Amino acid sequence: MKKFTIYFLFLIVFVSGSLFESYAQISNGGTPYSVMFQLDDHYQHLNFTSPNMVSIATEDLINEAANPNKPRRMGVSVVIDKTLQNSGTWTIIPDVGKVWRMQISVDGALALGIYYDNFFIPEGGELFLYNYDKTQTIGAFTHTNNPESHLFSTQFIEGDKVTLEYFQPDNVNQDAMISISEVAYAYRDIEIINDNERSSWWCMINVACEEGDDWENQIKGVARMSIKIGGSYYWCSGSLINNTDNDRTPYFLSAAHCGEGSNSNDRNQWIFYFNFQASSCNGSSSGYNATTGCQLRANDPSFADDGSDFYLVEFNNSIPNSFDVFFSGWNRTNSNEDAGNGVGIHHPAGDIKKISTYDTPLVSSTFWNGNPSHWKLTWAQTVNGKSIMQGGSSGSPVFDSNGLIMGDLTGGWTSNSCTNPSPAYYGKIWYSWDHNGNTAATRLQDWLDPGNTGMEKLPGVSWQIIPPIADYIADNTEITQGDTVFFTDLSEPGVYEWDWTFESGNPGTSTEENPWVVYPDTGYMDVSLTVTNADGTDTEIKPDYIHVNAMALPTADFEADATHVLPGTSVHFTDLSTGDPYEWAWTFEEGSPGTSSQQNPTIRFNNEGVFTVTLIATNLGGSDTLVKEDYIIVGGSAPVADFTADNTHIMQDETVNFSDLSTGNPIEWAWEFEGGTPGISTEQNPENILYTVGGAYNVSLNVTNAVGSDLKLMEDYILVDWVGIEDFDGPDDFRIYPNPGTGIFILQFASTDNKEVKINVSDVEGNIISNKKLIRDKNTYVLDLKLQPDGLYLVNIINGDNHVVKTLSIIR
Repeated sequence: MKKFTIYFLFLIVFVSGSLFESYAQISNGGTPYSVMFQLDDHYQHLNFTSPNMVSIATEDLINEAANPNKPRRMGVSVVIDKTLQNSGTWTIIPDVGKVWRMQISVDGALALGIYYDNFFIPEGGELFLYNYDKTQTIGAFTHTNNPESHLFSTQFIEGDKVTLEYFQPDNVNQDAMISISEVAYAYRDIEIINDNERSSWWCMINVACEEGDDWENQIKGVARMSIKIGGSYYWCSGSLINNTDNDRTPYFLSAAHCGEGSNSNDRNQWIFYFNFQASSCNGSSSGYNATTGCQLRANDPSFADDGSDFYLVEFNNSIPNSFDVFFSGWNRTNSNEDAGNGVGIHHPAGDIKKISTYDTPLVSSTFWNGNPSHWKLTWAQTVNGKSIMQGGSSGSPVFDSNGLIMGDLTGGWTSNSCTNPSPAYYGKIWYSWDHNGNTAATRLQDWLDPGNTGMEKLPGVSWQIIPPIADYIADNTEITQGDTVFFTDLSEPGVYEWDWTFESGNPGTSTEENPWVVYPDTGYMDVSLTVTNADGTDTEIKPDYIHVNAMALPTADFEADATHVLPGTSVHFTDLSTGDPYEWAWTFEEGSPGTSSQQNPTIRFNNEGVFTVTLIATNLGGSDTLVKEDYIIVGGSAPVADFTADNTHIMQDETVNFSDLSTGNPIEWAWEFEGGTPGISTEQNPENILYTVGGAYNVSLNVTNAVGSDLKLMEDYILVDWVGIEDFDGPDDFRIYPNPGTGIFILQFASTDNKEVKINVSDVEGNIISNKKLIRDKNTYVLDLKLQPDGLYLVNIINGDNHVVKTLSIIR
């Protein structure tokens, strides 16, 4: 049995050196006043006791053994409970203001994150944070950062020492509230990132590589999440997601297991990092834009045990334009029709943004919960390798081929690695829509379709207000009547509605993105397209865009499966017209029915006679008429078979030509030639029938017309003589063939000496049944015994005193 893991991590990953200057939460920038005015370092330094790492390591071993599918802990809270009022040191800057500073130190920390239980900056005040050697500075945080909840957090600062510096100008009388409840002490799964070191596995591919070229908008929507749950800290991934109002509400979709165990206070201190990505395929350094705090809107209440593992939050703050984000669209169908290929975009191990590609269709899966709640996919090899998933990727979106979110990542097998990639399992948008529960708190429907439009697919939208620009092309603008034109929409950006008008087209209007249109009429035709996106509409009209030329006239033609039939017979007519007719007008004299508009009608003829059939074929260019007079003959009689041959008495290896003499207009002939080659024929007048063996042979002919058929058999019709006398015993010898035979026999003599001979035929009892005389002036003589019954007979040739006797058999 496979073990599954959910891909999220305890925090956190950092950048060292001056690169930290490009990493910032929503703030106003600037330089700390202690640096500007070169203040000395005489301010309060507070040291706090480090966690008992032996005890923590023991707890980790026990927890990981008991729950192998749960994430590893990497950081713990250290209670601070210090405020601007009870700690720190104030320094006066004459005629400018005053600076409050306090250093927090927890030995051994890889990084420290500051968490505030009461945060308020008056207008004009500024807060900065920096590490011991000032290689990482963030701020200034001002009144624009004040959260409604007064709960706040600032990003992790590298090292085990962090200084808070607050500046209050002389003209500000309102006090700030900076109350630090705790710091996050990171002790493992943290890498100090530089240009050569990253926290994710080696096979991960940067979004700046060519694999990301077609996914620029989707990349902008994906962010890294810094999650606080009680006293622990994690990385997850997720994406901004659009709603049908297209109002840019900052909804963010991730995985429920990422937020399991968190409360509203925790979520008010979550941090979301956008644009944390390299600028080149092999780069590793990056800046980011971050925003703090969110409210839970809906989630899978089972946290993937029974459902799709979704988690939808709304940011506490609007997203600044400078973030340049994208609200990704979604596909809530339960079909993989548009998901034969696509990508996952994520932050593995909290690292810079990566992209992974699939090129086989998503497969519906029950994951581990028995419900069809997930999509299963396998990762594909691409130009730069095979990028997969890792801890920290949880909650990240998978996109279909149209760039729409199909689901959020739950996890895969615990054996997952670069050398042994696991399938990935994504909770379906389809299931998250309304299958996890029937309240707004358990489904996406209420938040992503607030107007209850019923849309199944929604495009994404940029943070910018950008009305669409309508544009399109046709695959052919010079056509012939009846041709079909394919129109391709080229409008941008984020178009989700199309309204086409086609002058004289069929159809005349369409709401498809890329329609097919037939043009039946000639002329120059206008085409108009109005498109709609989240920010407006635009119309493109192309006058006289499609030129439709006249079509050539058709050529009418047809055939019937029978033209000579009995009364009451049905005849099937087949249209053979050319020129793409679309309309047929038949007229059948004495037919039932007498007219038809079918292309290939079947007509019954009940009355005897000779009848005319007419077809008018019509295409877009016009019509053509074909009249076949006296085409259908109804009535008459069956044919009478008869035939003749050009020679009926031949020598071996000679040929015979046969001629049909049948009456009654036969339409089919079936010949049989006993002893001939070929032995059968369907020709009316077969020629060159070869006979190679001596004998008397039957010939038959069966002829057929629409009324019936007739057979004629000519028995022993062809007589074939043997050639040569090399086998005779003397001049009075003779040969009988065929023997046995059916009544006609050939006597072949050894000599032709013109002598008179007698031929006596008797039965076996001695009764004479034939007694003839003849002059032996030719080689053969026909002996006709057709009237004699089957049996054995004696043939005696008498030449003076010479007698030659032979036997023959009649067998029928």
